[in-house]
Amino acid sequence: MKPSNAIPLALLLGAATMPFLGTTDAQAQNRDVNQSVFAFGGTMVDADILQASNPFGVTYEDLPIFGLGYQYFPARMGSFRFGLEAGLAGRYGGHPNAELWGGVVGRYDGFEIGDTVRISPAFTFGISHVTHTQEGRERKNELEGNGDARTLFYLGPELNLSFNAMPDVDFFWRIHHRSGAWGTLGDMHGGSSANVVGVRFNF
Repeated sequence: MKPSNAIPLALLLGAATMPFLGTTDAQAQNRDVNQSVFAFGGTMVDADILQASNPFGVTYEDLPIFGLGYQYFPARMGSFRFGLEAGLAGRYGGHPNAELWGGVVGRYDGFEIGDTVRISPAFTFGISHVTHTQEGRERKNELEGNGDARTLFYLGPELNLSFNAMPDVDFFWRIHHRSGAWGTLGDMHGGSSANVVGVRFNF
C-alpha cells in the first residue's frame, strides 16, 4: 500500500472500530485524567507544515517514522488542559536515526457530538534533537541554508477522536513538525514534517 493511502485509511478504520472496543461506566467519563502515553506511526512529507495539514493532497516521502511519548497535565482551566510532553521516535529510510523531543502541550476537550464522540484539538511546542539529519526535505533544507538540522523547534498540532463509551482511549492525527523558525535555530529556515496517526491511553 502506498504511504499516501495508508494514513487516510488508518484514520477511517480507527474511527469505525472504536465504538466496538468496549464500554466503561459513566463515572469514568467525568474523572480527572492528567497523564497519558501514546504511540504513533506515519511518513515524512515533502511539504511545509501548512501543506501537510491536507493529508489527502500532500506528497509523501518513502521515509517512515514511529514514535512513543508521555504527557502530564498538572493544570486545568475549564475544558482546557496544560502540561508537558516528552517523546522518542525512530526515523527510517536512507540513514536511520533517532529523535528526542520535549515541550509544553495544551489541549481543549470541549467539542462533543451528542453524548457519543469527543473531538479534542491539541498543540505541542518544544525542542527536538535528532542523531542524524533525515534524507529528503530535511536534508535539502539543511543544504540550501548551509544550516544544521540536528536541534530545532518542535511543533505538534493534532486532532484527537475519542468515544464516551471508552473515554480513556484516543485516536489522533498529528503533524510532527521540526523547524528552525526562519533561522532562529541551526541557521535553518524550515525543517521537516510528517503526518502521523496514533493511539493514546489516558490515566
